[in-house]
This record gives sequence, C-alpha cells and structure tokens, in this order.
Amino acid sequence: MKRPIFDPAWPEDIKALYKHDVREIWDLTIAKHIWNQYHNQLEIYMALAEGFGPLTILDVGCAQGTLALLLAEQGHEVWAVDIRQQFLDYAASRYERGTIHFKCGNALELDLGKSFDLIFANQIVEHLLNPFGFISRLSQWLKPGGRLVVTTPNAEYVKNGLPSFAELGDTRNLESRQFSADGDGHFFAYRADELKGIFEESGLTDVAVRFFETPFISGHMKIRYLHRLIPSRVFGVLDRAVLSFSSSKRIAHQLMVSGAIKCDLLNNGKLATCS
Repeated sequence: MKRPIFDPAWPEDIKALYKHDVREIWDLTIAKHIWNQYHNQLEIYMALAEGFGPLTILDVGCAQGTLALLLAEQGHEVWAVDIRQQFLDYAASRYERGTIHFKCGNALELDLGKSFDLIFANQIVEHLLNPFGFISRLSQWLKPGGRLVVTTPNAEYVKNGLPSFAELGDTRNLESRQFSADGDGHFFAYRADELKGIFEESGLTDVAVRFFETPFISGHMKIRYLHRLIPSRVFGVLDRAVLSFSSSKRIAHQLMVSGAIKCDLLNNGKLATCS
C-alpha cells in the first residue's frame, strides 16, 4: 500500500480524508493515540481473516480503503464499496498489489452479483436509520458458512454521551443526517443487546459480541498525553487486561457484533469454515 501524495487541487472532503489517513497510518508523530487506536482496530479486523486460504471479502463503507487494500495484499480477493466515488479514487491511488475491486454505490441498492466468505461493515451502521434493512441486505451476500462483522461505537461506554438506537424514538427528523462521512455524523450509538437482536431478527446465527478499545488504546480520559511517553505495547497489554473482565463493556469504546449463515462457527474470534 503506497503512501498518499497530497494534491492541493483535491476537494475539501479528500483533503480531510488525507489528513485522517496520514495521522492514522503514516505519521506516528502527529497524534500517537490516534495511530495506536487505528492500528489496534486494523489488527483486530485482519485477525478475523488469518489462518485461512484466500477468502472472498467485502468491505462496505471502505472510505480510504486501508483495510481492503491490506486484505488484498494478504492474498484475499476483496471488493471495496463506498457511496463516494472520490474516496474510492483516493483508495485506488494507494494500490500496490493484490486483487481488489472498487465499487461505488449504496449497499442497500447495489447488486454485486457475488457472495462472500467475510463481510466487514465497520463504523457505518451508526449513520443509518434502517439497520434491519442494512444487516438483512448484507446477510444475503454471505456464502453458506460466511460471516458478517459489524463494528460501531458502544452506547454502554462510560464516556458515551449519545442516545442508543432504541432511545431515538421517531427518526423521521434525523433522515438528513444519514450517510455522513465523518465522526461528526454520529448521532446515536448501539448497545450490544440492540445490535445482537437486529442480527438475530435478520436470520443470522451464532451471533457473537465483542467489546474493544479501552482508554488505554483510544487515549480517552487524558491517557492520550501518556502515549508519547510510554511504548505502545504497554498500552496493548493494559487494554487486553481490562477487556478480560466481564464488566469491560463499560470501559470499551467500540462494539463488534458478528453473525453467520447456517453452519459457520466462531473459533476463538475467527472465521471458521463448515466441517
């Protein structure tokens, strides 16, 4: 994956994407806590595809395409989907190797004509007001034994100030805030039981919940000031230790819910094929 080259002619949304990209992936000195946070997320996502032969993977709402590009470089065939063509163009400019297909469109309306072993929808469901339709649509693209993975901010996090999905009530006045491109578009979050229930109502089985990203990784609660002084691996150890407690949902910023079609099994948090 190539480092992006800044172009002053870019529109403002691509300049903002570039700014995020550089501090998340390429320059540790800008904001080390953001670099740690993003790399921690990537490690969690990439681990779900480890230990298998080449998989067919869909990344919905791929933005700058970092996860999709890295998965392609690992030998998987990847489809990267986003509603914004300019984001896909930016992602394609960083391509180096692997098999990846860029597709522009709304996942609720696209017909990809493909089925997938693994589908990621990371940090997108909190921008949508019809999660049932979204999860159901993605589940239709899974192969038997395939798995859908959705991540989103955790409503039960001690620092969360947003309402949960169930607390929104009448959502008609919120429709204009859908499909927003950045974190500023977050106007609600999910509790684990809410999102798990949506998975189950959509016909997915073996639904699993995982909490991740404590303040040791996110830098919340002013811990970010320590990131420049203490090695990242120390925060990783502390993060895993805190998450080992049953009450970790109150101290985890992020929530992952995954579910399978038919005979898929979850083995130590990773995708497993049917026996």
